[in-house]
Parts: sequence; C-alpha cells; structure tokens
Amino acid sequence: MNILIVDDEYLEIEQLRFLIQRKYPLWNIFSAEDSVSAWKITEQESIHLAFVDIRMPGEDGLTLSKRLKEKQSGIEIVIVSAHQDFSYAKRAIQAEVMDYLVKPVIEQELLAVIEKYLEVNKHAVAKSAHVQYVIKKIELHFSEKLSLQEIADEIPVSASYLSHLFSEEIGSTFQEYLLTYRIHQAKKLIVSKADWSMSRIAEAAGFSSQHHFSNIFKKVEGMTPSMFKDKRG
Repeated sequence: MNILIVDDEYLEIEQLRFLIQRKYPLWNIFSAEDSVSAWKITEQESIHLAFVDIRMPGEDGLTLSKRLKEKQSGIEIVIVSAHQDFSYAKRAIQAEVMDYLVKPVIEQELLAVIEKYLEVNKHAVAKSAHVQYVIKKIELHFSEKLSLQEIADEIPVSASYLSHLFSEEIGSTFQEYLLTYRIHQAKKLIVSKADWSMSRIAEAAGFSSQHHFSNIFKKVEGMTPSMFKDKRG
C-alpha cells in the first residue's frame, strides 16, 4: 500500500505518518511539502491513497488533486484542511475526492477514512498475484459482463480455487465485491455526471437494468440512487 502525504507543514506530515504507521507499519508512506515535489513522487511511484492539504505555496491542493486523478486513474484523494468553509468542501466534491478531513486530524476519523478506502479498494491489501489480477480486472472492466470462471481461465487456475482464495484474502465473495465496486463507481458518476439519467448511470456502472441497480444501491447504501443524488446536491 503506497500512501502520499502532501502538506507544507512538516509537523502535520509527521503526525499523519505516525498515526498511519502505528496502525499499518508495513505500508509505504511518501511525503511532499508542495505540489511540485508531490508530482515528482507520482512519476516514480504508483500511489493508492493521497492526503493533500488545500493551502500550499504555489499550486493549491484541490488543483493538484484534480491533476493527480487525471494522471493515475486508481488514486483516491483525501483533502486535509484547517478550514471548515463549505466552499472548500464543495470544490473538493467537484474535484471528485474521496473524503475531507479537518485539522487537527483526529486519529479515529483518519482510520475511518482509511477503512472506507480499503472496503472498496481491496487490491491494496490483496496478497497473491491471482487475487490482484482479479481485482485489477474488476477495476478495468467493471462496466462489462464479468465472471470468475472466465477470469480463472485467463490466469489459468480452477475457478473453485480462485473463489476460495479471493474470499480468504478479501473477506467477501467475488460477486459481492464486484457489486460493491460497481455501486462505488455509480456514486462517483451520480456526483460527476449530474445530467445523466439513472438508467445511463446503471449501464455505465455495469448493471443489467435500472431496476437491478436501484435494488442493489438501496441494499448497500440504505437509500435509493435518487435519494443519494438529492443528498449530495
């Protein structure tokens, strides 16, 4: 798991580093005090999760976040700011960041954000190459029809072995993870594609019908897609 912390205050970087490493001592943590240094790191390393301060010398954190997401499609961004101003939060939503933390960062809130990331991005903790392959396949082709049997044939291994290995490492079945990932992508589309119909979002997220999409969305999120859209609006 590769973490990037971007903040112009050294002590803030060290605080986040300490809190993360206390819980996840084997993770790789990179740090930068400005956007230029952060960008150089991403040219050398594939970053899974970045914690980015809003106010920094030169390019601000939200602009950097947008560029990072355009460069690395799998990266997730958490904005960290001393400001609770709604305008910042609104811009963060528009930049499609995963979450927003207010300084001073509380350990429980930080760990909750990390756990939220891990729930959807299990590739970061997948141990075997086989399971990593399955996760990557889902990330790249979630909008298409996917079956564990076909993926197993590509590796190649037996589907029963791959199913057992996936459940053991990820903590959920292939189908459960696929549906959860599709819902995650649908939520991003609802926020970023406000003019799209729910049927179009359902199709883009890989669901066979809007009815199926709505049922799964409500089961996972506890609300309908339309309710989620109204809440975020």
